[in-house]
Amino acid sequence: MINLMPLFKKYWDVCVGGNDEKRINSQTPPENVEVFADIPYIDDGRWEHLLDVYAPRGNTEVLPVIIDIHGGGWMYGTKRINQYYNMTLADKGYVVFSINYRLVPDCDIAEQLQDCMHSFEWIKKNAKKYNGDLKELYVTGDSAGGFLAAFTTMLNNSEQLREVFGTVSPDLNIRGVALTCPVCYMDPSDFTGIYTRQMLGRDYKNKKYAAYVNLDRALKESSMPPTYLITCGGDMPARKATFKAYEDLEDAGVKCKLKYLPDKKLMHVFCITDPFAPVSAEVNNDMLKYLTANK
Repeated sequence: MINLMPLFKKYWDVCVGGNDEKRINSQTPPENVEVFADIPYIDDGRWEHLLDVYAPRGNTEVLPVIIDIHGGGWMYGTKRINQYYNMTLADKGYVVFSINYRLVPDCDIAEQLQDCMHSFEWIKKNAKKYNGDLKELYVTGDSAGGFLAAFTTMLNNSEQLREVFGTVSPDLNIRGVALTCPVCYMDPSDFTGIYTRQMLGRDYKNKKYAAYVNLDRALKESSMPPTYLITCGGDMPARKATFKAYEDLEDAGVKCKLKYLPDKKLMHVFCITDPFAPVSAEVNNDMLKYLTANK
């Protein structure tokens, strides 16, 4: 396998990174949200092990919890790129935990999942400090973060998968999951595998978890709560994968809903990058309505 990692890394850092900064600087966040920033969920001094908490300003009520995992192709990004999306969720009456995690190539996907599971464990111990109600807990993720959101949920629900990926056991009661333009297949047979197999590394077939890196296979060893999936006409990286995830979830008996907007002007993770647009607000509101109706 030819090593394309330097090329992919340059693309994410130069092309996507620059666009993200322009986007963030051009948007105005809600005023009535309080942010508790850069809290370590693993006390090792690494920026990859920090999380943010968002809550309605001055809130004294116990509120439902959302854990959000950002995307970035497994090798780019921080919780910062989802900050305004998370603020819009908090503004609707949620306590939102947004996490960093280590990135490829400095780690593999098992280590990313280990980070996510450690953050879940920290949230279980600390949610009450921020008036979060873990009896109403939901997980969201977009793009590669959709993979991590789906798989952390399945790991949470499966001792076998936790052993395969070497993670802790937070034992949370996750009531629903929302996956925006998710890429939940790391070893597909189509052209997207050129990228995703690079994320797995040259020797991934020798890894203990190699047989479980696609959603359909992992589902055979675990379960998922009601799941809401989002994609759109312009979602070239993940439209096909999102439809497949919906079909595989249905085949596994998982209650799920696919929100597909055929408009080709809407791009990958549109409702994350611009949560203030009317179409994004409509989709995100429908997502929350679906999750809470199935609690």
